[in-house]
Amino acid sequence: MKNLNHNGTVLVHGLKAQEEKERTHAEASKREEKVNVVGAGGALTAAYEQLRIAAENTEEHLLLQNAIRRFYRRTFITRDEALIDRSGNELAVELTLAGYVPNDSLSRKQIDEVSKLAKQYYAAYERIQSDRHLSTDRASKWVLDVLAVTIEHMLNDHGRREVFIEFAYNELEGMLDAKATIGHETADFGALLYIAVQRALLKLDTAAIRTSLLKRYQVSIDTFDQYVAINQRLDDLIESPDADKLYHTVDRLGAPLRIIRRMIDDRSDLTSLLANREAFLEEYEKQVAMEYERVSKRVNRAIVRSIIFLIITKFLIGIAIEVPYDFWHYGEIIWLPLIINLFFPPVYMFALRMTHLLPGYANTTALVERIDGMLYGGESLMLSRASLRGRGYSRTFSALYAITGILVFAGVMYGLMLLHFSLVAIGIFFVFLSAASFLGFRLSRLIREIEVGHSAQNGITFIRDLLYLPFVVVGQWMSDKYSKVNIVTIILDMLIELPLKTILRLIRQWSAFIDDRKDRI
Repeated sequence: MKNLNHNGTVLVHGLKAQEEKERTHAEASKREEKVNVVGAGGALTAAYEQLRIAAENTEEHLLLQNAIRRFYRRTFITRDEALIDRSGNELAVELTLAGYVPNDSLSRKQIDEVSKLAKQYYAAYERIQSDRHLSTDRASKWVLDVLAVTIEHMLNDHGRREVFIEFAYNELEGMLDAKATIGHETADFGALLYIAVQRALLKLDTAAIRTSLLKRYQVSIDTFDQYVAINQRLDDLIESPDADKLYHTVDRLGAPLRIIRRMIDDRSDLTSLLANREAFLEEYEKQVAMEYERVSKRVNRAIVRSIIFLIITKFLIGIAIEVPYDFWHYGEIIWLPLIINLFFPPVYMFALRMTHLLPGYANTTALVERIDGMLYGGESLMLSRASLRGRGYSRTFSALYAITGILVFAGVMYGLMLLHFSLVAIGIFFVFLSAASFLGFRLSRLIREIEVGHSAQNGITFIRDLLYLPFVVVGQWMSDKYSKVNIVTIILDMLIELPLKTILRLIRQWSAFIDDRKDRI
């Protein structure tokens, strides 16, 4: 019977240390005073958060982090230091009413620590804002983002995730070298690989990755000059082409690691299970089957959220552009293009879902063999440049692909013109078809994440890819631009969230004042 190799042994030791830390924290938490939230606006706040989640269409594990960031963005705008000093209490109320944390789960100690952190970060935020050499965007990325992630880590223990990151990093470091993956040697390869592991295997955003690297390099916001210098360097690394190349490499190799990560989160007996190779591999195979089912549910849930996102966005665009244009140009609403533009993208996304199939038993066998080698095998096999580069094709295929894309766009445009679409309606149709295609493609990547090797193709998937990939490319370009200036979220911020949350806070303060007066009578 094979024993755990070095990386497997380090993983077990890390998990045991984390289990002990969790036990100690749980015992200490029982003795701490908890905060009970009673306030007006719970239903309204929760309803708004659901609308906001649909509009942002982001990863589920980033929702709490994003909510904290929005809260402190509003709070810092007020420049009210007294409010910032007690912001931990306000944040606890807002997160509880919105349903992000259960009531009576946050301790008074945690809230006080949050307020203290907010005060520290606000001082740095103001200092960056006043520096003419540093942009306002830097203040948001270096201060607001890091503050939000740091607070989220205080509320949720991510110790097991950090153990997994170290295991995955060590495993991939033994398989990859700089020249094979990015084409040249660099002293930053370790940092770039660390970034790629978090992006590809954990779906962490830039804010979480930045915070993790600052913690790894032991850089504090109190040492302002060093903090600024390191963040400038991190901007260059995170946004570099080398980081993108490594991301795609780690993404292709990550399927077996994603399964073990799920077991780290779900299995309390994993440390004892790893000691027995046969028992672990049997449970790992069961976990793979569970992941297939979990991914299927995630895709279905994401389809619903994506459809809601498309409908909300299309409704706003229709009110802002399409309906006014029809009245201006035709003197009336042209209903057929409007209805097609509203309902075709959701129906199209649902049809795409029917073509996304889960992998079969051959993939399960390959996953088990890969994790067996990672945990119980000898030294990691260094992958060659040829194996990492993937399949190569002649320029003829690229030319045919470009021609096919042009023909697809031309064919769709011709069909819309036959239906008497105006140029504005055609433009809106292409925008939303491209957005739906890219959202559908992103959902297919959820399945791709648990596949070893390349996906199997059949006639239906070949035709699907041939027709919708040109729209995926356009949708990706639009998504990159949209993520920088999300019109819907800007509207929600200015017209709904800021006044809504301000009014609710004033109502809660007035209610507390009335209760205090009643107690004095």
